[in-house]
Amino acid sequence: MTQQIGHPGYTQQPPPPSSGPHGQPAAPYGPPPPARSGAPQPPALRRRTGAIVAGTAAAVIVIAGLIAGALFLFGSKLLDTTEAETEIARITEEQFGLAPSDVSCPDDVPLEAGTTTTCTGTLDGQPVSYTVEQTEDEGDVWIASVEDFVVIAEVEAALSQQVGAEAGVKVTTTCDAGSRSVLVDGFGTPIPCTVTNATDATDNLDVLATVDEAGDVTYEVA
Repeated sequence: MTQQIGHPGYTQQPPPPSSGPHGQPAAPYGPPPPARSGAPQPPALRRRTGAIVAGTAAAVIVIAGLIAGALFLFGSKLLDTTEAETEIARITEEQFGLAPSDVSCPDDVPLEAGTTTTCTGTLDGQPVSYTVEQTEDEGDVWIASVEDFVVIAEVEAALSQQVGAEAGVKVTTTCDAGSRSVLVDGFGTPIPCTVTNATDATDNLDVLATVDEAGDVTYEVA
């Protein structure tokens, strides 16, 4: 594997005289290897940080500030929780590209400003919960997820943009989240990813990526 992607930010230098066994040349990037080995040595700095690209951060954090108006049963004093369940599924799919299943909210929730109800569901095989807060007593509500959601495709896109810019080449990224497309409570969770030179499939870099609460992606060479 070359060091073109593996250690972005280093400029190419002419190769030094052979120093490895059998006359193998030293690595063209970074410091030369010890005389006993021709293997390239990693530089001291192995960590890069950068914000997720525009339009991604809001989708990685939470559903928040969305008014799903008039969720009440005509002629009653109860919140229409069936409609609330529908709105939760719709909003989640709109924000993250995947709808939760088995969404359930309590019955017999009175219409009363300031009342907060907890609803539950399953997203990509993971339990999720939502708060439904009534902003007034006419059925308007504020829906927010309790957990944070990390969208794997957005992490891949962010890494491709970031590492590609640092390396000066076009790259593709594949992350392994155990076949899941969304990680629930995924902030701070290391995600194994592979960044590959788009023009040379043998030139790749294995990293561990994490997303912090600000929506920033950090990666470290694995």
